[in-house]
Amino acid sequence: MSIEVKHSDAIASVLLLAVAVGVYVASSGYPSGPTGAPGSAFFPRLIAAAIALLSIVQLVQTVQNEAVERHHVKRDQVVRVVIPLVLLVAYVVLMPLFGFLAGTIVFLTVMMWYSGAHAFRITVPITVSISLVLFYVFVNFLHVPLPESSVFPISQMLPGMLGVI
Repeated sequence: MSIEVKHSDAIASVLLLAVAVGVYVASSGYPSGPTGAPGSAFFPRLIAAAIALLSIVQLVQTVQNEAVERHHVKRDQVVRVVIPLVLLVAYVVLMPLFGFLAGTIVFLTVMMWYSGAHAFRITVPITVSISLVLFYVFVNFLHVPLPESSVFPISQMLPGMLGVI
């Protein structure tokens, strides 16, 4: 069974434009930089503006094009896209409960397994390493507070663990 989708470029353009507007609005609460320097909202807004501009260009080209693009989307193709989206939403929603480290390790492990990497003796060390590097870059270098697990606060044990390693 397949679904016929018409005007897919126009739909994608409108969705990307909505995402760009959402990023711009969400970044409105970010602080400005010291002494008039670009603050933390600068780069998200710059990327959102670029996405908005390119989506408007694509939308105009799509409207000017008289030929209607048609795509047939099969059920398994929809499932292949929906499962990672559901996993991503679950990761974001459950992050306050599990915290950044544990949530990211589990999320990356599940996504790698779903993508075909079934050797856990390889994927788990990779996901733990990536999560630790991301944690230290955001917390120590960029000074961005990350959610801590309310059940098991792993990050409080990290400096002691790193001293042992």
